[in-house]
Order: sequence, then C-alpha cells, then structure tokens
Amino acid sequence: MTSNARSATGTEESGRGLTLALRFFQLFESLGVLIMIVLVVALVTSVAPNFLQPANVRSLLITAAIIAVPALGMTLALAMGALDLSIGSLQALAACVLAILLGTAGIPLAIGATLLLGAGVGLANGLVITRLGVPAFVATLGAMSVLRGAALIITDGQSILLMDQPVFAQLNSGQVLGVPIPILIALGVFAVLWLVMRQTPFGQHICAIGGNEKAAQATGLRVDRVKILVFVIVGITAALSGVMLTSQLMIVDGTLGVGLELQAIAVVVLGGTSLMGGNANMLGTLLAAVLIAVIGSALNILKVEPFYQYLALGLLLIIALALDTLRRELIKRAVTEGRL
Repeated sequence: MTSNARSATGTEESGRGLTLALRFFQLFESLGVLIMIVLVVALVTSVAPNFLQPANVRSLLITAAIIAVPALGMTLALAMGALDLSIGSLQALAACVLAILLGTAGIPLAIGATLLLGAGVGLANGLVITRLGVPAFVATLGAMSVLRGAALIITDGQSILLMDQPVFAQLNSGQVLGVPIPILIALGVFAVLWLVMRQTPFGQHICAIGGNEKAAQATGLRVDRVKILVFVIVGITAALSGVMLTSQLMIVDGTLGVGLELQAIAVVVLGGTSLMGGNANMLGTLLAAVLIAVIGSALNILKVEPFYQYLALGLLLIIALALDTLRRELIKRAVTEGRL
C-alpha cells in the first residue's frame, strides 16, 4: 500500500471516529440524563426497596419541581451566554416578602407582589448589564449580596412561621386530577419556555446572541432588549420558586436558597445546554432536575450525610462541563473538515 493510500485510509478512519463521537453526544444529550435516572433508581431500589413508595416518589418529584422552575429560567440565560448568580438570594428575599405579605394582603396579592418583585430584580439586573456595561457575572454577583442582605434585614435575622396559613400550604400539598400542584406549575413553566425557545423569534434571538453576540448585533438584532427580557424571566422564575419553597416549608428566613445558583447551573449544563451559550435544551433541564432530586432522595434514604449531596452535585457539574467542552471541540473539528 502506498503512503498516499495509507494516508487516505487513516483520514477516512479518523472521519468515521469523529462521526461516531458526534452521534454519541447527540444520543447522550437526548437520553443520557434519562438513563442516569433509571440507573440511580435501580441501584437505590436494590438496596432500599422502599425508595419507590408513592409518598417518597411524590416528595422527590415536588422537590424536582422546585429545582426545575429556576433552572428553566437559568436555561435561557445560559443559552444567551450569560448567567445569574443572584437567584438564590432572590429566592430567599421573595420567600421572606411573601411571608410578610400573607398576613396582611392575602394570598393572591401576596403571590402577585412576590412575582413582581422577581421581575423588578431581573429588570434591574438587565439594566445594570446593558446600560452600564457591567458583565453579567459581576452584576449578578453584586445583586446576590444585596438581595441576601435585604432578606436578612427585613426578617431581622429571624424565622417567620406560617402555621396560621393552612390554605397557602395547599399550594404544596394540593392536587389537581391527582397531580401535585408544584409539579403542574413546573410543567406549565416548562411548556411556556419551551414554546418561547422553539417557536418564537425571541427564542431564536436568545440563541443567536449566545452563539455570536457581535454578529447578532450586526444583523440589527436588539441585543439589549433581549438581555433585559431574559433577566426579567429569570427573576420571575426565581421568585416563583421562592413561593413554592415557602409553601413546602411553611417557615422562612434570610438564609434560604444558599447554593441555588450552583444547583441551577449544574442542572442546566447537565441537561445539555452549553455553558458557552448558543443552544437551549429545556427538556434536558427538566430531566436533570429530576435526576438531582432522585440523587438527593437516594442519599437521604441511605442515610448519607447531607453535605455529600454538594459533593455529588459538584462532580456531576464537572463531568457535564467536560463533556460539553469535548462536544464543542468535536463540532468545531467537524465544521473545519466539512462534515457539518
């Protein structure tokens, strides 16, 4: 065999390997999280058969719903090539404001005001980022401290009990056609944001900005307006998760939501949305939230110390980021070789 023939054969084999690798990543993005859920459930059930008891499944799905709502909002931010580090503090502030208002304004007005608070915080973050030119990481990092301080100030560092609000507790314990209300809320948020990302120009603009902001701006796309709207949506979902968490706990304080931003980012990246922007996998985010809840419930059932959940979350985030980096390198190589 001549050297040219060997070179051609090597190139062909390399191309096949690249194609197979890309197909693997496409399959992993679609089924990877679901497969991991099945594996974790099977493993834990073999050790603790009571894991799949209806009460435990209901509890972990409600937990997944509370995680999924802010993560779905964060998916839009990451698809745009940004992130919001203030959502944990906003969740705490929203919960505290809600708890204070429930005693005076009533449930509908209290929830409405809390969601408006989330939208207002998102609007403020968006304006600081677009009008003042502050990077999203820095702006939301500052907001994280401001909002946490505000939550601690309005509660004077004390807990607020809501045991005199049994109707509000129904938001967590109630059901519609046998489905818990928090799960319906999460599915509703998923449906709305999925439609936004898949069926509207706004969703296309978000991914365009995440793919190449300068190119998007050069085409006349109103980048600042899109950014502001995305941060408003993130703020609303963070506040909504605060409402859901308050109904679940029925006791709030200014320390709620610590680490939520890391959890949300891990869920979004694990679900297949690139940390570098340009794409959004809403279904992946929803499934990844279930995976995180399953792992947390499994560790509780197995009586593993709670701080190991942070270890598991960190490892999952590292793995997801490594896979995302490898996927992007393979795509870049495929584009260079004309295979995409």
